[in-house]
Amino acid sequence: MRPRPPALALVVGSVLLAGACTTGSTPPRWETLTLPDGLTPVTLASSGDAVLVGAFAPERPRPRLLRARDGSLTEVPLTPRSPYAFEARWLQVATRSGGVEAVGGARGGAHGNYRWSTWSGDTASVVELEQPFGVFGSYGAGDLAGVAYAGESPVILGAWQSERTGLDIAVWTRRGERWSRQPSTGTPLASSPESLAAARSITSHGDGVLLSGSVTRLAPGSVRVDAAVWTAPGGQGPWTRVDLPRPAGDGITEAHAATCTPPRCLVVGRQGRRLAAWEVVGGRARRADGIPDVTVPENAAVPAPVRVGEDDLVVVPSGSGSTVLRRHEGDWSTSAGPAGTPVSAVVDGDDLWVVTTDARGTGTLSVARVA
Repeated sequence: MRPRPPALALVVGSVLLAGACTTGSTPPRWETLTLPDGLTPVTLASSGDAVLVGAFAPERPRPRLLRARDGSLTEVPLTPRSPYAFEARWLQVATRSGGVEAVGGARGGAHGNYRWSTWSGDTASVVELEQPFGVFGSYGAGDLAGVAYAGESPVILGAWQSERTGLDIAVWTRRGERWSRQPSTGTPLASSPESLAAARSITSHGDGVLLSGSVTRLAPGSVRVDAAVWTAPGGQGPWTRVDLPRPAGDGITEAHAATCTPPRCLVVGRQGRRLAAWEVVGGRARRADGIPDVTVPENAAVPAPVRVGEDDLVVVPSGSGSTVLRRHEGDWSTSAGPAGTPVSAVVDGDDLWVVTTDARGTGTLSVARVA
């Protein structure tokens, strides 16, 4: 990677980040944060004392990782090794105890399938862990969905051809620098002719992980899709499926993402075109009370919730922009979010950071004070 300056100004129009936001009970004032060198924000992660911004560059190497702290940006050096890693777009970046794990992908080959790259390091340096093609690719491979920590060990979520029907949910764990896929057959991650399992996101849950997704139930003359989550005390299982209560009415019900502050996980998704939310505690699930009626655009997904103090925040795609839901002492309120479709959100101190995308897939980074 070419040499880069150690610190770069993080500019909000002509105002530095430290003065970008408002406080108090008034609606948040959103400001756009412009990344340097034409970088486009893709995803966010919190490293405890800073925000990591996964970005995409207009020239090779395209994946970039920036550390934002105290109004400035420091570029985290990346070491790509495989050819497609130089073209990768971040899928997810995860952090734990100073460590950084990431997954990126770039389309290539005769069929234009994703070529996945996995990365590991810390906030000072991140290196690609090049894998043999058959680890995440070749016959039977599905797409990857994300990465999270189970305790101090990373786990990758994806899909793989089922031994019975369609695709199974699949997880990979790592030993040294080599990832290996754990068996799904005979576990709740497996699909069957009567029930197709699919998970679209992964999050840490104490020393374990939680997967958010749905179960497609197949019966003669009918198909029903119900939201579900899968939990495990560690990356290698054992796995438990928790079916989420179905709101009244028809339509597909899906769990899109979750955030866990043990013992509770707040899961968000949709039922038909409406926002849905559930709380999962100790293997039992219930619908979250008092959720405002928010329409989620078709094909949009709700990013994982975040926490500000004791409050829950959910940034929901709605209309041509987003709506921020806040739960304070059991009551929900709404306010306008940033323009575009939200794809990632984190909290840093008193500030909510959100990446949104427009119709062309171009990312924008916005911030507002919410404490």
